[in-house]
Amino acid sequence: MPNSILKKKLQEIEHTGSLIGAPDWLIEELTNPKHVFKMQFRATVGGQLKLLTITRIHHRNPYPTGVQPFKGGIRYHPGANEKLLTVLAMDMTEKCALAGLHFGGAKGGIAFDPTPCSELELRRITEQMTMELLKVNLPHPDIDVPGPDVGTNPTVMYWMYNKIAETNHYRNISDVAATVTGKPVEHNGVHGRENATSHGLLIQLKEFLRISKMKLGSRPTVAIQGFGNVGSNIALLTQDERFNFLNVVAVSDRQTGLYSSQGLDVISIKKWYDKNGTLAGFPSADKISNQELLELPVDILVPAAIENQITKENALRIKAPLISEGANEAITTEANNMLADRGTTVIPGIVANVGGVVVSYFEWRKNRGERKHKVDFKEEEEWVQKKLTDIMHGVIHDVYTKSEEKKCSIPQAAHMLAMEIMRGELRMKHSYTN
Repeated sequence: MPNSILKKKLQEIEHTGSLIGAPDWLIEELTNPKHVFKMQFRATVGGQLKLLTITRIHHRNPYPTGVQPFKGGIRYHPGANEKLLTVLAMDMTEKCALAGLHFGGAKGGIAFDPTPCSELELRRITEQMTMELLKVNLPHPDIDVPGPDVGTNPTVMYWMYNKIAETNHYRNISDVAATVTGKPVEHNGVHGRENATSHGLLIQLKEFLRISKMKLGSRPTVAIQGFGNVGSNIALLTQDERFNFLNVVAVSDRQTGLYSSQGLDVISIKKWYDKNGTLAGFPSADKISNQELLELPVDILVPAAIENQITKENALRIKAPLISEGANEAITTEANNMLADRGTTVIPGIVANVGGVVVSYFEWRKNRGERKHKVDFKEEEEWVQKKLTDIMHGVIHDVYTKSEEKKCSIPQAAHMLAMEIMRGELRMKHSYTN
């Protein structure tokens, strides 16, 4: 799979380039990462000493690095290998282009399972990783700004931030808080970052239904695959008055899924999950598998777990007329083509889940010159919600308009638009003549 996912991403870039008449230099720029950092250290994982490898990918930065940094998450997951992280960094470059964020795309991580770790072990791993990265002057607010991803959260980001701050007398960075995003609000984070990906997806989904005039039920049913940060927050946010027109009928985690045709009590499910660490055993719903969830006859499907969940093997069994890709690369290229051919509408991850990096930008921007007091939090929360809404609306408007003009699928339109933006910026940056 790792080699396959990168190969397919490169083919996707080349195909998109052929559609917009991209020059050879642009394809060469976008199919090769700028930097690949790898370093190793030994750490205790579940009581056993192991050798861990950190990988950090810088894809492309169409803007002046040293002023506008590379941006992308840190992932703790067994599948966090160089090939996958390269693809995710490429996705991040596209997301930032579509959202008008002057960042380059990055992604990093350690290929291990963090679940056996005690909190102290996980903290020590994070601190050791941070120290290794600092040896190559990363993270840095003007060069590389990581944030949370699969297997990491605001606590992990705080541990990174704290270690960077402790060592700042060596580098003397004036705005050290801007080296990491996704931090807790009380430690120079920003309101709305933890659920930003989910919030942005729902804001955009609602606007897409409005502008596309897509006809679904009076209260569209929703199935959500994945109950981590993104999936669980999507479910919880449907209880908000802005999004309660949606009816969540199915959710799942790595082990099992839950289904009720009448709708799930997502608040009770979240309490159960927080207490037990699994959806298994929840009493007030039917048990289903992850695969069964994907193939349910719902109005909207949200794959919000990990990559390669909808493939050529199951694409034709997907019944939902609308898919919003909460996870990066959840739908393979072949599956996207098959879904488009049969008329299934897909809002791809580079459009649907851009809310996370948008609010990370707000946090980075805040950390460059402000230190908020808690009395400012309410005002800040309202500002973040308004600006997030403006940007998410802008992204879906631009991409939907492109798809209508070119008579193509939304994923294809998104890739074309992102590449056109990057062509203009890279031409300016490097004085390419065509």
